Amino acid sequence: MAAALISSLPHPHPHPLLLIIFFFILISSIVAALASSSSFDDSLIHEDDRDGGGLVSVSVSVEQLAFLSRNVAGEVPPAILTKLSPMTAHDSARYALNPDLMTPGPGDHDANNNNNDDFCSLAHLACASAFHDSAKTVTNTYTTTKTYATPRAAALNSNNKVKEDPFSFFRRSLLKSGNRIRLPDLHESLPDRSFLPFPLASRIPLNYSALLRIFPALSSESSINLDALVRNTLAYCSAPQIAGETKSCPTSLEELVGFAKSSLLGNGNLGKIVGLASKNMDAKGLGDEVVVGEVKEYEGVDNKIVACHEAFLPFAAYFCHSLSSTKLYGVEILVVDDAAGEIMKKASKSTSAIDNTTAAAAATMLAICHMDTSAWPKDHVAFKILKTGAGQGEACHWFTMLDVAWIAAH
Repeated sequence: MAAALISSLPHPHPHPLLLIIFFFILISSIVAALASSSSFDDSLIHEDDRDGGGLVSVSVSVEQLAFLSRNVAGEVPPAILTKLSPMTAHDSARYALNPDLMTPGPGDHDANNNNNDDFCSLAHLACASAFHDSAKTVTNTYTTTKTYATPRAAALNSNNKVKEDPFSFFRRSLLKSGNRIRLPDLHESLPDRSFLPFPLASRIPLNYSALLRIFPALSSESSINLDALVRNTLAYCSAPQIAGETKSCPTSLEELVGFAKSSLLGNGNLGKIVGLASKNMDAKGLGDEVVVGEVKEYEGVDNKIVACHEAFLPFAAYFCHSLSSTKLYGVEILVVDDAAGEIMKKASKSTSAIDNTTAAAAATMLAICHMDTSAWPKDHVAFKILKTGAGQGEACHWFTMLDVAWIAAH
């Protein structure tokens, strides 16, 4: 077809611009066919993000970076950047055209002999033998198992006998420069895995049977802890939203940014968003008594904030929601050591910068305060810790390094 069209041109040597136009039309038609079966509103995906059905072997991560640069202002949180897909556009298109390639082959449905290792390796997922290795390192996530209890998910959590950390929730008055506080255990561990390219993620329904078909290793005895985490994730994602809440469980980078933009900027999606995250949380002092340094409030447009907490699935996924009446803070955390008196003195100077070399700054952490808890479940763990009830004051908690907050760029 291409040869016939080129030979029909009036010049023996066609103009390069005409060739470019021809191949652009061909690429666009292939991408349109791939995207037509998806229910995701892909108006946020620029035409340059669609690679043309694998005609070139450009990395999907290059396209994802370009997508981020058009939609996110400033520095992108490391939690997002480390999850970019390592797949090539060619491989992504190949699996999108034939989704059955993602599943184990005939006769290989033994959970311990998963034959879709090629797919898992190409996409950098936590599946097959990786499940068994990951089971030793996964911990219950602070923000999902202890913070956002819903009736259905809380029932699963009660079976895990997760002990409430008395420092998981606090009052906003705690966020005052110079205060001595004790942090909860914020260290988390989830398997290292990447986002699936959007054309692939959109073909995997968010239900257990669909996941088990592609990742049968979930059902093995050695993966029982991960199986429980997957079921817990699905419980959060399917739970009804509370009053004033907008929620989503994005399983691709495009869905994640798309949900944040639509929640913060409305259906027009004009403008960019800013991603915020806690930093340096592996430093000394976390989980111990620390001192609050400088506190900065982040103000989004119309005070809207989207919080996204990493959830466990074989591929990178998040539980995102936007609640009304929330406030977001960046809090400098200072280590308490032999110079604690000097730290306290310096931290009390709220109008001046902290001398990090003297004050031993450990981390900058995000804290979010939900100012209206009237719609929360009456048995929410926050009320047990704060000794209050629904609607009886604000409830604040910290973000781990796995969590990301989004606000609209001014």
